[in-house]
Amino acid sequence: MWLLLFPVVAGVLGAALLRLVLRAKRPRLDRPAALVTALAAGATSLIMIVFSTSTVIPMYVADVPSFPWETYGAVRFVLPLALGILTVLLLGLPARSGRAGGAQLTRRTWTSFLSRPWVAILGIVLALVVILTLSAGVVSQPDEDGRFTRYVIELGNGGAETDFYGWHYSMAPMIALVILVVATVRAWAGIARPPHPEDVEQDIARRRLRSTNVARITTGALLLHLAAILRDLESTSRLSLTVGAESGEHFSTGSAFSDLAPFLEYGAPLVAAIGLGLWVHTALTALPASAGSASAASPAGSASSRRETA
Repeated sequence: MWLLLFPVVAGVLGAALLRLVLRAKRPRLDRPAALVTALAAGATSLIMIVFSTSTVIPMYVADVPSFPWETYGAVRFVLPLALGILTVLLLGLPARSGRAGGAQLTRRTWTSFLSRPWVAILGIVLALVVILTLSAGVVSQPDEDGRFTRYVIELGNGGAETDFYGWHYSMAPMIALVILVVATVRAWAGIARPPHPEDVEQDIARRRLRSTNVARITTGALLLHLAAILRDLESTSRLSLTVGAESGEHFSTGSAFSDLAPFLEYGAPLVAAIGLGLWVHTALTALPASAGSASAASPAGSASSRRETA
């Protein structure tokens, strides 16, 4: 059971610890952006926490006749991506800015306030999700209704099968994945597009934080989706088949990735903890920063302000 609760406990505690460590280096979001960030990221994190811990209910509540496993299985892959889309759209809403501080000649794009490490991290996680999804779809086989939801192993005249993350379960998440990527780029562009107010240095620091928050939400959604895939693969990796021969000998076989079972068992909760932690940490960025944060952000923004204003 501790593996079910590990993502929640580790994610929340890790986000809180990171907030304490970085609080002196974070600029203060303006009040509308802080409110939207707190509500959107906080509500998303809470929904994911409730959903993640819901599978513990059948273990301790005897009067629950049956847990809705079919409903859980239908939404567990797409829920993190759907929540990520809604949160990214809210975080990308244009912020109300003050009077523009003079002519601004440099063209701003969706990458203007986004650090390259976040682009690299997001790209790596996205590639892992796509590779695993395509690989699972290729090895999946149709069930009695023609839906690709089965993983089958065969040995001689015997065979075994189990429910699997095949093409049937991956279609909706892949559509949501495309929407999430588009929404993320649009959010970054929306943050970068408006002209700077008079306080250019502080505005640059805020936009960098907002762009990073969007990257955190998108990466967290991808990691939580990836964790759901890894959990399903872990369950499938334990599928085994033993067939007896006429000679009395017994032959056994398992899934093609049975050796990865220990990694999948512990890797899925770790990935989920990181993803949830990114969401919780994003909500915590809306908390008031220390008085020294603004001065800490000023040197980083001064050079950019000279390039982006005239």
